[in-house]
Amino acid sequence: MRNRSSPGDLSSPGDLSSPGDLSTPGDPLSPAATGAGVLFPELAGTTEPAPPLRSRGSRVVRTVARIVLWGLIAAGAAGAARGLLPTADGHGPAQTADRPDRRGEAVAVAFLREYLTVGDDPAARERRLSRFTVAGADLRGSVSVPAGVDQYVDQVVAAASEPVAGGVEVTLLAHVLQVSSGAYRDGGTVAFVVPVAVQPRGVAVRGRPRPTSVPIGSGVAVPRPRAAPAARSRSAGQLARQAVEALVAGDETRLARLGGGRHPSTRPLPAGWHAIGIGEAEVMETPGALEAEVTVRVRPPTGRVSYVVPVRVDLGAGPSGLTVRRIDAGGP
Repeated sequence: MRNRSSPGDLSSPGDLSSPGDLSTPGDPLSPAATGAGVLFPELAGTTEPAPPLRSRGSRVVRTVARIVLWGLIAAGAAGAARGLLPTADGHGPAQTADRPDRRGEAVAVAFLREYLTVGDDPAARERRLSRFTVAGADLRGSVSVPAGVDQYVDQVVAAASEPVAGGVEVTLLAHVLQVSSGAYRDGGTVAFVVPVAVQPRGVAVRGRPRPTSVPIGSGVAVPRPRAAPAARSRSAGQLARQAVEALVAGDETRLARLGGGRHPSTRPLPAGWHAIGIGEAEVMETPGALEAEVTVRVRPPTGRVSYVVPVRVDLGAGPSGLTVRRIDAGGP
């Protein structure tokens, strides 16, 4: 059962006043202050005794210590450079487990953007594609569009990367736009597998990409928690909305009261985002507790566009009834 209420505007905090200008003290080291153009006149007439002569043995010990120190520094620098420079067989630095080799994905993304972009200059397109391919790769005529139609790509992302002999095969998703008579038309989302050769000198595309299925499961049914009984849904929804109102208003006293005397765990909205309206609460029943999802209309730090986002509120049973345990608005 849903509890509807009209969204109310929430005022955002006022701007903090800017700090006042900090004055800079005068320069006490001017020639007038020091006198006779001497920077530190109090040291001008100071006489210090000459340092005592050191024995020849101490000089030898210091010289040996310096040689040992610089030898250790040189050895450390050589060890560090060994991991950064190519080895004798021409291979680059080894890829560690915590730093996987992503060069194949990067080249495949850049290549597919150019590959799917088709305009009125085929020669220029061929030159752009040749920057990404191995020697001898022929991609002429790979993409054909109707007369008067140009195709552009506004997004390419890597979905998977599979090692193969001599390189990797990178699965990419791309969204294309087609332009005709100055009007844009959605060309849809397509998926391609790009073969990439990995060599000591670098990586390059080996040949034409092949299409594959778009891994988007739109319309797939997923299990959902059971809706709370009507008798509990209304009161739980009201409590969840009150908790979200207290969170966005920064009302710590109210939050503690809604938590049954204990401040609930909270994650506010991300920095700079602010709520401009609170909508419905949908209450679901989970083992031993209730979970509510409250819709909140928010604005980002810049611009006037607003978004409806879910805020999760976990409820539990306390000595005096339902209490708020956790509020998650997605921030830190």
